[in-house]
Amino acid sequence: MSYQVSVRELWVYPVKSLAGLQVDSLSFDNNGPVGDRRWMLVDERGRFVTQRSQMMMALYRLAQVDGRIQITSPKGHTLLLPVPQSSQTYPEITVTVWKDELTGYEVDTTASEWFSEQLDMPVRLVWLGDASERRVPDAQASDDERVGFADGYPLLVCNQASLDELVNTTGMSLEQRRFRPNVVVDGLPAGEELALGEWHLGEGTLALLKVCERCNIPSINPKTGTFEKATASLLKSACRFDGRTVFGVNAVSRGVTKLRTGDSGDWVSN
Repeated sequence: MSYQVSVRELWVYPVKSLAGLQVDSLSFDNNGPVGDRRWMLVDERGRFVTQRSQMMMALYRLAQVDGRIQITSPKGHTLLLPVPQSSQTYPEITVTVWKDELTGYEVDTTASEWFSEQLDMPVRLVWLGDASERRVPDAQASDDERVGFADGYPLLVCNQASLDELVNTTGMSLEQRRFRPNVVVDGLPAGEELALGEWHLGEGTLALLKVCERCNIPSINPKTGTFEKATASLLKSACRFDGRTVFGVNAVSRGVTKLRTGDSGDWVSN
């Protein structure tokens, strides 16, 4: 099946597992959307720290201030995200995202100390750098398709019609931000994205490689930072697909260098 599908919303998540920023356009490089999950918090072992274990991370807010990203903690304290300089050499840290090990860089120890104080646990803020060698873990991905600090794929696409149907079916008041998409689309029937396929745009294609199996993060209220057991139960039943809880699809960009709100193209399902 083929559908004319347009971009409704675009999002980036500068620091893994903190709130996102809605943007008018996305640019792409070898690791996916520029500015998306290029920073990450790690514990003393170098393992990634997310809302799965630190639910209050949902309450950190991000804003653009004079061309930089300002982070406000639940305690009301603010931090300007460091700006890495290409001429500088930063301390290297071996970090772990799931089973993958790669190199992160501690750009500013003051920022690490700030997050440690706000989270009440020792963490370090690391930057991806420009030389990531983390391959997309999918046999359908080419050897040169990379991902940064995102869980596994550089791009998550969600369908607005699927959210609308979910809200109507369950009666829950849900926003797309719970599902942390990079791209929200209009023009696709509810659930059709799960058939995968390709989305052909003006200069290239987004290859839809895998449905997104969901963890507990969509059940964490982004306004309170608390886990909602009832929401988790409803999502588990309403978003069932091949025995898994699924919402959204993982994708890679092939030839698309920029995506703007309102862009449209031919979505061809498998």
